[in-house]
Amino acid sequence: MKTHFQHIASLLLAVLVLVSTQSYSINTHYCGNILVDKAIIKPAKKCAMHDANSSLHHEHDDKKDDCCDDEVELIEGQDQLKVQSLDFELPNPVFFQAFVYTFIFNTSFEALEKVDYSENPPPLLLRDFQAHYQVFLI
Repeated sequence: MKTHFQHIASLLLAVLVLVSTQSYSINTHYCGNILVDKAIIKPAKKCAMHDANSSLHHEHDDKKDDCCDDEVELIEGQDQLKVQSLDFELPNPVFFQAFVYTFIFNTSFEALEKVDYSENPPPLLLRDFQAHYQVFLI
């Protein structure tokens, strides 16, 4: 579940970076004071009155004002992205190593089982070295 969430989050962040760096244009067409069409990226559809007026203008070459109005709004994206360095330095690497060794590797500090020496007895001493060298614990 955690990996699915990480994949979705990374995909959303990649789309966010892509959308923020692109430029978009919003085209609107008004006929008088009435909004006829609004389009993103592509040109807005013209009204029938605009088509009729444009054909009259070409025939008569009259320079009178048109009732239709086109507006273009440009939304510019970012030109440059700020790249942050990923340099990371630990303040005390010995503490970090001890932390990783203790908690990540999960070493157990339990007492070892008692070993039975009946099968393999220790070797017999040939002489008593403490008495031989006259070394005693006080």
